Amino acid sequence: MMRLFFLMIILCYSAFADSPQITVVSLKKLKKIEPSIHYSVIHKPIKLQFKRFPLASSKSSTWEAPILPQTFILHVPKGRIFSDGGYVLVKERYAVSELLWPWSPYKKGKKALSLKNASPLQPISGKVVVLTQEGHRNYYHWMLEILPKLALLKDVGPYDWICMPRMNLPFQKQTLAMMGVDLNKVVEVDPTTYLEADEIIVPSFVSRSCYTPHWVVEYLRQHLMLGHCSNFQNKFSDKVFISRQKASYRRITNEDEIFAYLEPSGFKRYHLEDLSIENQRILFSNAKIIIGPHGAGLTNLIFCQPGTKVLEIFQSHEDDTYCYLAQVVGLDYHCLKTTQFVKGGGYTDTSISLSLFQRAVVPLPQDANLCTQVREMKDKASLKRAVILGLRKPWRSLRALGFLRTRDPCILYVLEKTLKIYGSRILSFCNAFAAQKKNKS
Repeated sequence: MMRLFFLMIILCYSAFADSPQITVVSLKKLKKIEPSIHYSVIHKPIKLQFKRFPLASSKSSTWEAPILPQTFILHVPKGRIFSDGGYVLVKERYAVSELLWPWSPYKKGKKALSLKNASPLQPISGKVVVLTQEGHRNYYHWMLEILPKLALLKDVGPYDWICMPRMNLPFQKQTLAMMGVDLNKVVEVDPTTYLEADEIIVPSFVSRSCYTPHWVVEYLRQHLMLGHCSNFQNKFSDKVFISRQKASYRRITNEDEIFAYLEPSGFKRYHLEDLSIENQRILFSNAKIIIGPHGAGLTNLIFCQPGTKVLEIFQSHEDDTYCYLAQVVGLDYHCLKTTQFVKGGGYTDTSISLSLFQRAVVPLPQDANLCTQVREMKDKASLKRAVILGLRKPWRSLRALGFLRTRDPCILYVLEKTLKIYGSRILSFCNAFAAQKKNKS
């Protein structure tokens, strides 16, 4: 038995020794190790400035002033590519830290990168551009991380192949074709693929985690909205509710109840997985109001017109991605927290309180002229007086605002803005009075 035990240990050690561990090093350090590699800087570091995510659970849970690192192109003679994660190897054993996906366990040091499961090495002649990376099956990461890398290749010169993951999701080939990529040059790789090329060309990441620079949005709009036809503007409703009923997680269990409240106002429900990329861009570019739960479908906000109103519904998962993306595009962004944020809650289905949802949606302006009406209000002193009175005597506040004499939706808009500062007392009395008045009529 002891002999068998030691034999098993020896076999395990031999298997481990045959699959050398990959050392992750910085680009600066790698340049000293292998002088034959070279890189060219495309963009210098960019500092972004946003309005802070309103639902941030702590000071460290969001970052309203991120600094994006420089972008660059790396050239590696006789370089190797491992896996559809796009791990570029230099001298068979070094990986570049700056080229690892920010969310990668290898980047964070939680796992060691190894060739243990690699297929036999396959040589490929010519120059190979590496675009595949971790996260390639997610629509957001595909659109805002992978596709913009094509912009960095502008001055690279001719290349022979493009290394991509297995493209078995419809949006992958659709978007590459729309970007003008020659699909005949695409080499699709698997999790175990191991290649060596005459030269590997690697564009760096263009963003930092979920913070996207303005130039990326403009680049995608320029290429993916090319030839957009206004004849399709009536194909979809301009009041859009995004459904997650067909998703495998983070569904709203009472979505039908929520949509039943919106439908009489002209909202239409859409399942984005049933629409082509062409139809998704038309839907979002012609929308005036978009309501939907947090999810990758909101990546399509890049197609919206500036000023489009967005209400993002949050469940137990906290994420500031689309709050900041909406600011880059110039959208009127709102958000609604429906339950407590939980670490690892991104895969939880939840129900939403209808009354909570109603309070968030009713003040949401549905007329683009409302903002103008508010700005043109002559008696701003009475508005200020009404808000102050509302802290102590809400009924006098209602009279001062003229709520008892009119149902002008402009009043609802004013209330929504003032309530952000003065709390929910005024709105609760407004809702109660409106219900009472409706019952009497």
